[in-house]
Amino acid sequence: MKRTFKARKIFAIFIIVLLLIISSSNYYGIKGIDNLAYVVAIGLDVGDNENLNLSLQISLPNSSGSSSNDSSQSASVVVNSIECPSINTGITLFNSYLGKEVNLSHCKVLVVSEELAGEGIEEYLYTLINDVQFRSDSNIIVSKCDAKTYLEYSAPVLDKVSARYYEIAPTSSEYTGYTESITCNEFLSAMTYTSAEPVAVLGSINSSETQKLPSESSNHDSYYTAGQTPISGEAGVENMGLAVFKDDKFVGELNGLESICHLIISNKLKNAQIRIPSPIENLDYIDLYIETEKQAKSSVYITNSTPYIKSKINVNAKMQSMNRNIDLNDEAITSKIEKSANAFLEEKIYNYLYKTSKELNADIDQFGLYALKYFYTQDEWENYNWLHHYKDAFFDVEVNVNLRSSYLLVDTSE
Repeated sequence: MKRTFKARKIFAIFIIVLLLIISSSNYYGIKGIDNLAYVVAIGLDVGDNENLNLSLQISLPNSSGSSSNDSSQSASVVVNSIECPSINTGITLFNSYLGKEVNLSHCKVLVVSEELAGEGIEEYLYTLINDVQFRSDSNIIVSKCDAKTYLEYSAPVLDKVSARYYEIAPTSSEYTGYTESITCNEFLSAMTYTSAEPVAVLGSINSSETQKLPSESSNHDSYYTAGQTPISGEAGVENMGLAVFKDDKFVGELNGLESICHLIISNKLKNAQIRIPSPIENLDYIDLYIETEKQAKSSVYITNSTPYIKSKINVNAKMQSMNRNIDLNDEAITSKIEKSANAFLEEKIYNYLYKTSKELNADIDQFGLYALKYFYTQDEWENYNWLHHYKDAFFDVEVNVNLRSSYLLVDTSE
């Protein structure tokens, strides 16, 4: 009986001690969270004296619960910058300055200025990827303005939580085709390929100075790049177009329409809108909603070391511009529209491909994968150097646009 009572007493003491340990660990866990500074975005700029200018957009505590009437960035995040010789040194200095430990586990985007991207970003990408906290699925954006300025203007207008804002913003590419959602991991992988070159999202700020309509874009909104659209509103930044890289160095940019061409060729387009010259009287332009019917078929042939690339593309289209005097059930009219769309897309895709080849010398569509079959060993492939020969490539593009009859409006004027 005494042994049973003693055993129960020991067991009770054990339970009490265990509960104290659990409650203590929870307390210190909560306290630890309060001592962390959660980064939602990183900005990299060229600093003075060969230094790096590191900017961190940090989420403020309880920012998700801020008032719905307060749309300013200061209600949810703060941006701090520092001159430093490296990312790791800068983060250590931030730890001292903030009095909290910088945590990268919630970082959603890496923003790099065009100036720094032109010098090369390999070192910075490998440094971040090597950090166990940094998420490799963070988007990478090349900013036409300073990365610090981009972060300062990047206020979530339609979503009060900055982290969620950065998750949602890149998905606009799925229904516009004006850019592509690129992660740091995807960028780094393409950078190491011997058959392709990487791209990144192109971003900039939207201000009164950038809202002037460029004359060459007056009839084609898809000809814009980031920082050119004449949109006025609360949103401070815009992502439109793509930044093209040769290895780890920025070499040029693509506008919205060129980005659509890239997505079509690389079989990544979901849907988009294009504006084509109208073959119909009393209508200057026609807006078409397009989606790819099936994957583009590309073939590569090599003659005397020169690549010859052929692509066949099938596109479904829905007519969006309407005119009450036009009978859209007339097969002759729909045939004219299809021919106009074919000619328009073929011209734009040709221009896009020759731009990537002759001007940028960057195979961002991974045509090199189709050329691998001509080389039996890795040494043969490396000695040929596809990425060097891509600038000599010639292209043949065939586009077949199908104007879906089920999308056409029926004339009800009679």
